[in-house]
Amino acid sequence: MNLKTILLLTYLGMFGLVNAWGCHKGGPMGFASNDPGAFSLDITISPTYTGASTFGTAGCKDWDYSQHQRNHYLRSQWSFMNEDAARGKGDHLTAFAQIMGCSKERESLFADLVRKNYSILFGRTETRSDLLTQFETLILENPELSCSG
Repeated sequence: MNLKTILLLTYLGMFGLVNAWGCHKGGPMGFASNDPGAFSLDITISPTYTGASTFGTAGCKDWDYSQHQRNHYLRSQWSFMNEDAARGKGDHLTAFAQIMGCSKERESLFADLVRKNYSILFGRTETRSDLLTQFETLILENPELSCSG
């Protein structure tokens, strides 16, 4: 990235013009996505760009960053989650319990419930769009988890 690009992105970030890119399909650098969080999660080109692009989702209507973060984690870590869920323990499962808002004391209970519900959650060979909903249902049906997800 050259100096002109960095200065332009800094200028746009300072005046809030990056904000308009975050809520629309097109974006800076020609990156097109339906997902306004893609800039902050998937592209890290420079500290200036990252700061400006993270600012880009501010003010978007109906944008739930926590839902996006959870879905992104499930999609990107699906194979590791699948393995951890089968065992009922593992770093990826622990991290997801934290992302779902489970307390440290309840992480093992969360992992055990995921293992017991493995066939429902991971019965298919690929990630699916309703997987987060299945996890949320599991949490709601087990209030002893005390998760905020």
